Amino acid sequence: MGFKDKLVEKLRAELTEKELELLPSGFQTLGGIVIIKLDEQLLEKKKLIANAYLDILHYMRSVYINRGKIEGQFREPERIEYVAGEKDPMVEHKEHGVVYRFNIKKIMFSKGNINERKHLASLVKAGEIIVDMFAGIGYFSLPIAVLADPEKIHSIELNPTAYKYLVENIKLNKVQELIHPIHGNCKEEVLRLSEEGIRADRIIMGVFPAPKDYIEEALTLVKNSGTIIHYEGIGDREKDLVLYNEFAENAECLGFITELKDKRFVKSYGPNLYHTVYDIFAKKAEK
Repeated sequence: MGFKDKLVEKLRAELTEKELELLPSGFQTLGGIVIIKLDEQLLEKKKLIANAYLDILHYMRSVYINRGKIEGQFREPERIEYVAGEKDPMVEHKEHGVVYRFNIKKIMFSKGNINERKHLASLVKAGEIIVDMFAGIGYFSLPIAVLADPEKIHSIELNPTAYKYLVENIKLNKVQELIHPIHGNCKEEVLRLSEEGIRADRIIMGVFPAPKDYIEEALTLVKNSGTIIHYEGIGDREKDLVLYNEFAENAECLGFITELKDKRFVKSYGPNLYHTVYDIFAKKAEK
């Protein structure tokens, strides 16, 4: 019997047939917290439904409802609402030997990116210097530090709350010697690194929408021998090179040549729309 079937049986005496049909078929867990999305017609019964989740998932400690999108400059969850169980939004989520500690009401965390976080770390060669633009709480920096053998990771984050957890997670994972956390705007901080003579083997540009306004700054960190840039965005599967072409055209105008090494569809965002990652080799064009 699947979870939805168990939930329906648990609530059959409490909900109408229509309401039973509207029950969610899935849920997310972070640490000991269950996060669900409910149809608007079920919100009046949210406490009843949440307690049913806790009865079935007896090893979980609380239930929250996700009622909003990730929006705004700092990409914070808009409406993560406590419903039942222990009222504590702090979690320690573990994956691939990495621990992420954060507040689910303040910080976004997509478990749908779990394979990409591990895959990106697997690409890193020993001794690489990496710049992680838009580092968040260490989504990519931490697995690279824990699973690979880089020389240094410069992790830049503007959101003060995310930066606080980035620093905390660096200590929690005991990678203080590998990750250099930087609190500030990537446009300014990348140029500062460049002026200090930092040149990166790998640059991570993992933010939505695709950060085309930061391409010029990122290219100032490219090595003479070339640099791999991981450029992300939401693309149309049938027109999957649009974002890469956008990057390549900007780079060409700035005197760089590019080559698309790989692209990956991480997860769906709707009909033909996918979170897409482009692995781009960039190098200064010879005169």
